[in-house]
Amino acid sequence: MNRWEFSHGIVGVNAPSWLTYEVHRPYFDGAESPATVIQARSAVLAARRFENPSPGALRFGMTMPASYRRLLVQESRLTAYRATVPTDLPDELASPAWRRMTGAYRRHAELDQLDRSGLAHWLVAVCLPAAVLEVVPEDLDPAACQDQVTAAVQSARAAALFGSEGLSERTTAAYRVLADHPAPTVAHVQAVAGWGYLLARHAGDDSAAPLFLGRARELLKAIAGELTRFTHTVLTARLALREVMYAERQRDFGSARALLADVRASVAELTAPDGDDELVLLETRRRLLDRHLEIAVRMGDTEAERAAVEEGVALDPWDVKIRMQAAQAHERAGEHEQALAGYLHAARLGPFGTGFALLRAADRARELGHTEFARVLNERAFRAAPRAGATRDALLDACRRDGDRPLAELTERAATRDRERPYANNWHYRMYASYFNLGESESPGLYARLPSLAYEFAERGGERGAERAEVNWQRLMPPAFRGNLIRESGLTEFAVDHPADLPEHLRTPRWNRLCEWLDDFDGQGPERQQQVAMVLYRLGFAKLVLELIPAVPVDRLRTPAELRLHHWRDLVRYVASVGTRVAAPETSFAIAEHPACPTHLRFVIAVVAVVFHARETRSLEEATRWREIGARALEELLADPDRSPFEKMMAESRFYRSVSFVPFLARDRGRLARDMDRAEELARAVPAEGPYQEFLKRENLRACVESRSKECYAFGEDERGDRLVAEALALDPYEPKTHIEVAEGLLRRDLPREAADSYLRTARLGPVSTAFGYASAGECFRRAGRPVLAEDCYLQALRLDPYAISAARGWAAVGAANGMGELARTYLADLEAWGAARLAARRERP
Repeated sequence: MNRWEFSHGIVGVNAPSWLTYEVHRPYFDGAESPATVIQARSAVLAARRFENPSPGALRFGMTMPASYRRLLVQESRLTAYRATVPTDLPDELASPAWRRMTGAYRRHAELDQLDRSGLAHWLVAVCLPAAVLEVVPEDLDPAACQDQVTAAVQSARAAALFGSEGLSERTTAAYRVLADHPAPTVAHVQAVAGWGYLLARHAGDDSAAPLFLGRARELLKAIAGELTRFTHTVLTARLALREVMYAERQRDFGSARALLADVRASVAELTAPDGDDELVLLETRRRLLDRHLEIAVRMGDTEAERAAVEEGVALDPWDVKIRMQAAQAHERAGEHEQALAGYLHAARLGPFGTGFALLRAADRARELGHTEFARVLNERAFRAAPRAGATRDALLDACRRDGDRPLAELTERAATRDRERPYANNWHYRMYASYFNLGESESPGLYARLPSLAYEFAERGGERGAERAEVNWQRLMPPAFRGNLIRESGLTEFAVDHPADLPEHLRTPRWNRLCEWLDDFDGQGPERQQQVAMVLYRLGFAKLVLELIPAVPVDRLRTPAELRLHHWRDLVRYVASVGTRVAAPETSFAIAEHPACPTHLRFVIAVVAVVFHARETRSLEEATRWREIGARALEELLADPDRSPFEKMMAESRFYRSVSFVPFLARDRGRLARDMDRAEELARAVPAEGPYQEFLKRENLRACVESRSKECYAFGEDERGDRLVAEALALDPYEPKTHIEVAEGLLRRDLPREAADSYLRTARLGPVSTAFGYASAGECFRRAGRPVLAEDCYLQALRLDPYAISAARGWAAVGAANGMGELARTYLADLEAWGAARLAARRERP
């Protein structure tokens, strides 16, 4: 499996999706990987037991609840693996073992009782309780359950009911079939002991627990002579674990510890007779060690705790619980750096405890003075568990501590369950709802509502006139914005190529109205088509815009409305091509020469042309020619008595900011300064009226200040450049790009630790540059001598962009800091080999 290809486009909540898959693979597709945690191998053993059935053969003693599988899919976002019965998993994703399970499930009514028992326990092992209850839909006759095989079938039903319903009436009834009048069999020993444990652990009244635990011990004694030493020792250990739990509930830690010590000693001397029982022995040792460690902690035995942690990590290095216990041991010892590393490691092994581990990591980071890193961890914890009170409260505290009232309010709303719109609990949806379904974006960032603004103008039908419609915002979001946003949010149902493909339950009234406009798109005039096309592009449907508006030779265009429509199409084509082979906006350039081209459109195209040639062709001659065309158009606009002071000053400010590329290319510092002085003067003086004009003024001023900062940096005026970046940040603190510029300024002053914090802000405000922000923060932390923080940032970058070779190299360099050095080196080596093979293959093509 190529991990980068497997997880491409699938962004796990906190860990790369491939890592969650490998650690818990048997739950996903029935197979295992070298990184599979011990508990997940229950399904592997169950598959073997089904293939080689034997009454009384031991399985794993512990099963996971139904929620476990759901959480795995939610955290990994491997939604294709979502299943409640075996047949739900597509055949191409299933392992051979899963396919065998599916086949047996399809013909479960034809199975004999031994195979039915094997199938039911296999389904329990892969957390498919609904399927178990189809195989065993009713409690079996108590008399029939005196038979060991039939009892095993009933015990699978009881386990499935507890896993899906807890200690319900049906669960109680299912266990009582076996526990009230048991027979002396292995199945009954385990069922009776299990019932006693559930009473001790989960019942409000645990007074009956000793009765059932004692009954199980008597049953075991009665069949001792029939059992092998291995089976008897394992059953004795499992029963002891139940009794230890009851003793702990009674706070009798001394007796619990003594009992545990005896059975651990017995198990330590065991040798498994075969590979299947080796898995049973491994699970038994892991469970005994877990209880031993917990009791050591309760009794304050630090030495025993440390030894148990070391043994547990060696035994089951991919287990989230032992990693959590290791981190807690460091925290109790005041070893904050090691505790931080441990919690970060645990948080990526979930799904149980991800939010808790991130919260503990945030606390340790804050204790160490890494406040921005702690804020990032608080946000990740909230995104992992948005309805958990602890993650909500921690993030609220972090926001308030930073004076970030807007995001504190957003957090409170996102944490409130919306049963009709479950996606509304998603952080990214709350921030950028406009891009998902024309909902109400709650991010205070300047660009969070651009699709809604375009929709509102289209809804008004251009009542201010099509000419005036072009005095709007300048920002064109990158083509990847919508895709990145959906991937990072995990709301993959929104990933559609056409608005009409969005499922009904995800739509807003505005979205339905947009679909109505598209139904009649071909019948609309060019002015209306442009308005709708602008909405589509702002939503991220650039490809659809090009499909809906066929290219037409410029000499066949007649009216200003047609010219505006096809300029917009050409602009969309150009912007969508950035990052690949650039599609020059030649149609727009020809439109500017068309005799019917309105002055304002010619002005806009001239400005675009200057920027295009400055960035793409680097032709000073062409940039100068288009500047002159734009200047003549600007003169006409400024002389137009029908234009307001706002429109004139905005046009002139934008003109000088854009055409300043000409003196920049010529390295004419004086003329560049004069152009930018004029652009900035007008940007600050624009007389805005009303919220919309205020928005346009603020957006233009921010862009102008940003351009001026680049001017200063290009000519060595770093201090002034830093001041201008700070002003741009004050105008929009939620713009990720500006935080990148802050970081770059800090790096120029050789302050990598401080730059890392700015890159982290870029990452958490995404999705424009989330992966870049994390990778850059990782590099800065590495340079600043903070390998634990660097390691986490590099891995987060790979979570988002699994092909990021620079992040992979960074992770390999510092992976040991968080205990994943070997995995990081393997990932890098495999990725480099894969890349080299692709490059060689490309060179061999004719």
